[in-house]
Amino acid sequence: MAFSGADMGPNLQILTKKEYEILKAVSERIVPGAFQEYGLDLALKIDSLFSKLPSHFRDEFKLLLKIFEYGAPFLGFIFKRFTRMTPHEQDGYLVGWERSRLPFKRMGFQVLKRTALSAFYGSERTWALIGYRGPWLERGYPPEFQGKGIQRLA
Repeated sequence: MAFSGADMGPNLQILTKKEYEILKAVSERIVPGAFQEYGLDLALKIDSLFSKLPSHFRDEFKLLLKIFEYGAPFLGFIFKRFTRMTPHEQDGYLVGWERSRLPFKRMGFQVLKRTALSAFYGSERTWALIGYRGPWLERGYPPEFQGKGIQRLA
């Protein structure tokens, strides 16, 4: 993990330290063991990936993190922030968002879930889990091949 000198926290590009903590807590519940088993800091990877996106996407994602963290009393009648819940409570809160009658909560859950999973499975350390052998062009196929077998199927 990259560290900045003063506070010994991660080198963040777009997230604040608090937003990073929220995203880290969410990622650890969605992909348990990503850090312990694979050494992947999904929140830091997502921060890096989102730094390349247009600012309106980043702003909306950051707003989602704040609503997810601080909205529990208003959206779920839970009087704790997500990062202060026990793992069991966090799982229940996530399920509440996943199964909510409110479309924005279901959509917000999907954004958090798919972002965490994309960061996890987009990391080389996890490719063997799913049988992915790496980018197509790096596998050694001759340049003239270019997927001609696939084109015949269409």
